[in-house]
Amino acid sequence: MSFAESCNFEKLNNNNYKQWKFNIKMQLLNLGLIEFFDKQEPVLDAEATKADKQNFELRKAKAFCTACLSIDENLKSIVYNIDSPVAALQEIENVFEPRSRARIGALRSKFLNILFLPSDTMSSYIGKISQAAKDLENAGKVIPDDEIAYQMLANLPRSYDNLVMQLYQLDDKNFTSLNVQKSLLAEYDRVTVREKSEARPKEPAVFSIESDVARKKNSTKEFKERRKCFFCGTVGHIRKNCWKFKNANKMPTHQQRKPPTFKQDGLSNPAVFYASAYCTQSMDIEFVIDSAATEHFVNDINLFTNFQKLSSSASMAEGTTNILGKGDVSLEIIDKVSLLLKNVLHAPKMARNFISLRKFDLAHYSIFVKNFKMIIKTPRNRLFLTVPLIDKFYIIKANAIKMQNGSAAYISDKDSIELWHARFGHLNMQGLKDFSKSNNTYGFENLKGNVDKCDTCCLTKSTTASFPNIDQIRTQHVLELVHMDIWRPAPVKSLGGAEYFYSIIDDYSRYAVVYFLKHKNEAFECFKAYKQAMERLTNRKIKRVRSDNGTEFSADYFEQYLINEGIKVERNNTYSPEMNGVAERYNRTIIEGVRALLHERVNFPKIYGLNL
Repeated sequence: MSFAESCNFEKLNNNNYKQWKFNIKMQLLNLGLIEFFDKQEPVLDAEATKADKQNFELRKAKAFCTACLSIDENLKSIVYNIDSPVAALQEIENVFEPRSRARIGALRSKFLNILFLPSDTMSSYIGKISQAAKDLENAGKVIPDDEIAYQMLANLPRSYDNLVMQLYQLDDKNFTSLNVQKSLLAEYDRVTVREKSEARPKEPAVFSIESDVARKKNSTKEFKERRKCFFCGTVGHIRKNCWKFKNANKMPTHQQRKPPTFKQDGLSNPAVFYASAYCTQSMDIEFVIDSAATEHFVNDINLFTNFQKLSSSASMAEGTTNILGKGDVSLEIIDKVSLLLKNVLHAPKMARNFISLRKFDLAHYSIFVKNFKMIIKTPRNRLFLTVPLIDKFYIIKANAIKMQNGSAAYISDKDSIELWHARFGHLNMQGLKDFSKSNNTYGFENLKGNVDKCDTCCLTKSTTASFPNIDQIRTQHVLELVHMDIWRPAPVKSLGGAEYFYSIIDDYSRYAVVYFLKHKNEAFECFKAYKQAMERLTNRKIKRVRSDNGTEFSADYFEQYLINEGIKVERNNTYSPEMNGVAERYNRTIIEGVRALLHERVNFPKIYGLNL
């Protein structure tokens, strides 16, 4: 058999090394020369005869010839100076699979980013992960078996979440890539069989041997079982029997209702509702969501929270209708969603109330229609409202906040001090009264009354309370409390390369020690040196340390060391350096002194560490 007849696979090129490596291995195995595929050169026994040696050299030459002739002409220069099949295969491997950190990094990134694509089967997905792990092993980086198992579970579809959680409960002995692979393949086969059985068409009637009555009975039962609810999408019932549909259209009881909140464009409106005592809720108000309406329409004037009279008309499908005014309508939808409709037109002759879908689109809301439901999402892609299809319309049922006398919701006297307090940016009461009594005002002279409590002022004018001064030292002995802090990088490094200084101050004696640091992570070793020196000097133990939340102090190894030594840690609150005032004051004192020295000594080096 010629080589061309036996070697019927593609020659090695720049793009097919993995496939070629497998093919050449199979070719050498077929020719009985597989021992030359190993990375170590086979060696004859010392007692081999001359005939054995000749046969070995012949087999070696045949293996070398097979490997070289399966290489493309453009790549044969790789093996020009090689006369051994093992050395030739090793040199080719070094070219296409070099062992370097750059290649390991690329292969590792590929390993971690393998996804389960819609076109993948479970076998192909697991195969890609296994091959990527094998490539890393060939490059010199062995991936632990449990890491392979974790990667198999990392990027699965959500339908596998229950199985993933079950596999995460396995102990270390059973959590292996082989067990995970078996479980995933079994689950994939189960889901595939179920989907195929559900998609299988019915058998033709010509093959049926049932009677007409039995066939009709069975077909009716099967039809009922296969019916799909147009509201929730579940198979087995219809919409009128759906409990989700009934609950969605059930008006909440008086105890379940919450006070309405007002929102506009998805953002809460903190406006004060002055006329809440004059308001009432109207029940079972229906609003049709209309994609053709350019404005909101309401036929009941009592639904408006404020109203402005107009005299115009609007074009409708059946003609025109009179518009008597416009205003705002506040709604509390049955699933506790609050909605404020702005610039709603009052059309008393309309049979229904309409909400314009165009207004939602202008406010950057997303609208989807699926399974006889309209889904509305906020500009941040959060679910805002789900509207069911009722009698061929998408209808919202809501509670509308309306005025008993039909007047505006923001009722207030023109001389109300609360109103003018808000108009003048929540000016203080005395200043507002003095301003109204002056001759420079018009329209709100002689304001009377007072605002007992303004929630807006309490919220927006609050300030951080100052920390009280401590007149005496509260500790009784040295090392009961130690203050620590690190001063920021100096503008100029010291002669030794330090740019930080680490100050440790004893609370009782105010004895301070300063360490110069090149890097912040050196603080841990400095603290251990300070602890050992001070405890030996005073024959006492450090009980508490107080510092900020810097990473050099809150590192795991630092905190674990303090726990092991029985030292209590006190951290100051975020953005509250006053809580560590002893260390902050000490740092300020010495830095001010250093700056004074630098300013006075014009020709002295501007090095903070040297002057300190």
